[in-house]
Amino acid sequence: MKDLEAARRRYNELQPDRPIKRVGDALEASYYLTAMRVVWEHGGKPLSDQEIASVEMMTPPGCFS
Repeated sequence: MKDLEAARRRYNELQPDRPIKRVGDALEASYYLTAMRVVWEHGGKPLSDQEIASVEMMTPPGCFS
């Protein structure tokens, strides 16, 4: 989780007008903040509103029980 939070802070430094407020616990957070990091960190386009929402998404308690 430390790596994801560090990536979130780095993204927010590079894209202050499209900040990520928190890192959720869904797999999408890891995908967009680590796997796609090469794209947004090296001059690629910022994450879309839907991608940011996916990063921030929290899995509701009891969802899988």
